[in-house]
Amino acid sequence: MRIADVALLPREMEKLEADGHTAVVIDVLRASTTIVTALANGASHVIALDTVEAARNRQAREPELLLCGERDAHPLPGFDLGNSPREYTRGRVEGKGLILTTTNGTRALQAADKAGAGTIVVGALTNRQAVVDFCAASSLDPLILVCAGCQGRFSLEDALCAGALIAGLGADQALTDAARACLALYEHWGPDQLISVVADCEHGQRLQRKGYGEDITLAMAVDTWPVVPIYQDGVIRLWE
Repeated sequence: MRIADVALLPREMEKLEADGHTAVVIDVLRASTTIVTALANGASHVIALDTVEAARNRQAREPELLLCGERDAHPLPGFDLGNSPREYTRGRVEGKGLILTTTNGTRALQAADKAGAGTIVVGALTNRQAVVDFCAASSLDPLILVCAGCQGRFSLEDALCAGALIAGLGADQALTDAARACLALYEHWGPDQLISVVADCEHGQRLQRKGYGEDITLAMAVDTWPVVPIYQDGVIRLWE
């Protein structure tokens, strides 16, 4: 599969040709990691919404769904779960549908959808190899990696994850500047330094100040889950 480009922020999708492309949406801290964890632990599906109002309205119509998400990193009043992957245990989510709204990740999914991507995959370090295998085996071509960023700004952890995916897919192809930069970042630090690097980056420090430092270690655990979440029509389910 040809790597077409990396959108370092969702808004860059407005300027990229994405019709029919495969897009991997990355929000390592923390929506992607949380979605992967929830589905791997048996959640039936995740409904991704961009606003708190839309999430509350959907749950009012379907009260059997768990209401999940965050703003400013913290769980929202009246919500069942926040955006920490540690919350999404098998005992809490197995067999249940989830509604999720987050500051960055759910909006990145919608940006990829709006840009016309044909297949949209949720990617994280925790399911890196599964995503690599899915993309390598797919006849869909080419591939765009979409980094969610943090509050409209570049996030080092998302770029590192994009670089890890590029390395897995094979870097022996022509790469755009953004793709080459992500690969260089990953090759410079490598998997052994991910925890320390991300803990020291802006988003990592922000999460630690807010009491979610343990999420960094969990999010940096490469290849924890052999699952591929697929986003379609606002709903995320596991690819089978």
